[in-house]
This record gives sequence, structure tokens and C-alpha cells, in this order.
Amino acid sequence: MSDIVELKAIEAQLLESHGPLEAFIAKSNEEVKNIGKVSEETKSAVNNLSAESIKLADRVAAMEQRITSGMDESKAEESIGEQFVKSEGFTALAEGRQSRARINIKTAIINTQPASTSQPLVQGQRLAGIVAPANRVLHMRDLLPVGRTSSNLIGFAKENVFTNNAGPTISGSPEQVENVTKPESAITFTLATEPVRTLAHFIPASTQVLADSPMLESYINGRLMYGLKLKEDTQILLGTGVNGQLQGLYTNRTAYSNSSPVVYTTKLDILRNAIKQVQVSEYMPTGIVLNPADWMAIEVVKDSQNRYLVANPQSAAAPQLWGLPVVVTNSITSGTFLVGAFDMAAQLWDRQDAIVEMSLEDSTNFQKNMVTIRCEERLAVTIYRAAALVGGSLTAS
Repeated sequence: MSDIVELKAIEAQLLESHGPLEAFIAKSNEEVKNIGKVSEETKSAVNNLSAESIKLADRVAAMEQRITSGMDESKAEESIGEQFVKSEGFTALAEGRQSRARINIKTAIINTQPASTSQPLVQGQRLAGIVAPANRVLHMRDLLPVGRTSSNLIGFAKENVFTNNAGPTISGSPEQVENVTKPESAITFTLATEPVRTLAHFIPASTQVLADSPMLESYINGRLMYGLKLKEDTQILLGTGVNGQLQGLYTNRTAYSNSSPVVYTTKLDILRNAIKQVQVSEYMPTGIVLNPADWMAIEVVKDSQNRYLVANPQSAAAPQLWGLPVVVTNSITSGTFLVGAFDMAAQLWDRQDAIVEMSLEDSTNFQKNMVTIRCEERLAVTIYRAAALVGGSLTAS
């Protein structure tokens, strides 16, 4: 029996059940009117007939759904592979009755898309996700104390010269302790200001592409955020303080100088002498910044017996030299270094955390179904003590 014939038979049964059910419902209404209640016999009959009608109605709905689904499937275009495995030629091939199979495709293969977007007949395997380039590990923000500001200008008093004349008092006699002139020291300050800078960038994107691929939107947002933080990392180290740039640590460093009569020629010697230079300025160094190429050159130094002096190839310990952590980053130029008491030298101020925003209201975006995705942050770096930062060339001079 076909599905349509079966559906008509069930519908006929459903219609036939309505008559008896309506009769017993009328009878129950009459009993309530005459004796004030429905008899158990009538109640049982109504319940049974109602249950039967509900079952038949459910069967009709299920059958209609099945027929509709079957029609949709029959309308759906079969793939070439599906047509092939259903063909008589493939059946004969599978059963060993012939050595070749050939079919005629039922539907014409017509390319209705532009040549630039046409899809090949045989689809290649598409891997999930997007293959992204490697991201640089960002370090410079972690070197500094970070504060928050609600202003667009940071002002602070900066010490220029401290003349320390502290010492014993001078009196005419050992017994005289009052009315004695004490040594006078002097401190001079300069009021310094640093404006909050804005780091930002944007890209235009198609609203349709983003709507069709939410993952792509998330990827773009992530890349914009990374690009902003990458620029921040470089600016904290190398910013010039002009043309909207941050004040960079390396830019504001005290130049490395060798006050010793000994000429230091190796990278290790130069770094150790720079640590001494910071210590002579009464600051305690907290870290060293090196380019990966320079750190490798230090790690592979060996003694006369071909043993590594600095590195342990089997150790997973963080890079260190003379007890100071080594920050290895591409943000600093190869052949240069920075040693500093970073907690005393400078501070980073966040005015607005990095955010990603999208807008249709930019130029002709609305007309062209485009959206502008922008990522920006506002921050400042204040340099307090340049003497706490020492940097320069790793080449002996």
C-alpha cells in the first residue's frame, strides 16, 4: 500500500469515529441535564472514543509529514556520486558482471557562477579554521607597573638635582648643642607632563561575508587586537614620544658607557658592566631585554672542552643572567640591549583598554554593504628616572 492510499484510509477512519463520539458527547450532556451527572458507562465510552480519535489524528499527521519529506527528498538534486552508486552499471560492476561502469548524469552540469568563483566538479577537502601566522609573545607591558587614569594628560614632579650635604654639625665647643647651624641640602624639580596617546587601526569588511562566516568575524577581531598589542609592545620600548608615539624605554635610556680601564669585548662582559652602571646610579636592576639572535649567541658560548657556559640544553628554566630575568623579544633591534630597574624607571597608564568596534556609518559603507572594524586603545608611558635604564650596543667600542 502506498503512503497516499494509507493516508486516505486513516483519514476515513478518523471521520467515521467522529459520529459515535459526537453521539456519546450529546448523551453525556443530556444525563447532566436530567440526573446531574454523567454515568460511568457514558464516561468510559467518551474516553475510549476520544483516545481512538487522538491516535488516528496523530497517525494522519505523521503520515502527512512522511509524504512531505519524501517529496522534498525526491526534489533534491542527487550528487554525481549518488547517481553513480544507484545506477545499473555500478550494480553490475559490484556484482562482477562487467568490468566498467558508465552512467549518464540526469541533470545538466551548468556553471552559473562567474569564472572567478566557480567550484570544481571534484571538491577538494576543506579543513576547518584558518591557518594563521605565528604570533609574537608580548613582554614589555609586563616589565612596568601599570596604573589607570581618567585624564588625557599625566603630570608629575621630576627630580632634577639632589645636592646632599648631610653631615655632622659644627660647633665652637663639644658642649654646645643648641644654636648650631646645620648643613643645608637642595633638591630641584621639574613639572613634567605626558599626554595620553591613542593606538588604533581599522579594516573594511563585507557585511555579507561576515554574516555568512561568524568565525571569520571572530578571527578578524582577534587579529586586529593582536596587531594593536604588537604595536604597543614595540612602542613601549622604541617610541619616540613625538607624532603621537609613546615614550619608549630604550629611546629614553642612559647610554651605556665603560668607565673601567678594562675593555670589555664579549656580550656577557658588556651586559655585566651595564648592570654595574645601573647599580652605581643607586638602582637595583630587575631585568634585561635582548633580541633572540643575541640571546642565542650568548647561550651557545662554550669553554675549551666544548661545554656550554650559560645554557643547559636540558633545562626548561626561564632565561636568566646573573640572577636577572632575560626578556627575549623581537621588539628590540638585534645587536642592542637594555638593562633596567624597570619598576623604578617608568610606569604605564591605561586610559582606555583595547576594544574592537564595528560601524556601518563610515563613508559609503551603508550603500556598499560594508562595515568598518576598528580596534583602538588609549595609554601613556611616563619616564621617571632615565638613569635606571641603561642600553646600547653589544659590540665592544
